[in-house]
Amino acid sequence: MIEINLLPKELKRKGRRFAFDKYLIYLGTVAGILVVLFVVISILQSFRLKALDKKIADAKKRTEELKKNIELVDALIDLKGKLLQRMSTIETLDKNRATWVYILEDLSQRVPEHLWLSLLKEEESASISPKGTEADTTKEKTLLPPAANKVTIEGYTYSINSLALFLIELMKSDYFKNIELQFIKKSEAEKQKTFSFGLAGDLVYALEPRVESSDSMEVAQK
Repeated sequence: MIEINLLPKELKRKGRRFAFDKYLIYLGTVAGILVVLFVVISILQSFRLKALDKKIADAKKRTEELKKNIELVDALIDLKGKLLQRMSTIETLDKNRATWVYILEDLSQRVPEHLWLSLLKEEESASISPKGTEADTTKEKTLLPPAANKVTIEGYTYSINSLALFLIELMKSDYFKNIELQFIKKSEAEKQKTFSFGLAGDLVYALEPRVESSDSMEVAQK
């Protein structure tokens, strides 16, 4: 069957315009859908950004709280270290309490005239480990060598000869070893010439307290 369009040219043009307008409607519809999608996506992204900002704010707040907790823990650790150090010092003093009586007695007997001590300071050093294993039962392997710590002695004197005599006396001591002169300074107080000095060496603890002989005890009693 053959169809023949008998419409005038004006109507034919209107038909083309209608088709053209329909094409524009399609384009407008697609563009509108895209705009709506963009708007929806923008709204979703804004919500996500707000959620992220809230999470970031919560994380910063949590970080500040953890920072305070960390500072508190560090302070407690520091306090614990100081307490342990003090306890260790007290235990050491208590352990060597009897020995210190002999050490101070020995030191006081070696201080010459015209010389005075102002400081006696001990610094703990690494303890000397015994030779052999714990399973060894022989006397030679179970005996421990005397523990030695660093010691500092300071004082002042009116005479260099008194300081020299003090050094000689310390060399004879069983408790003070490797004593060396660290410094000596000349000063004047009340028109009197004095010398301040500093000594350093090793403080050796005897394994057993020294027992005085019968002769020395008799002299002490007299």
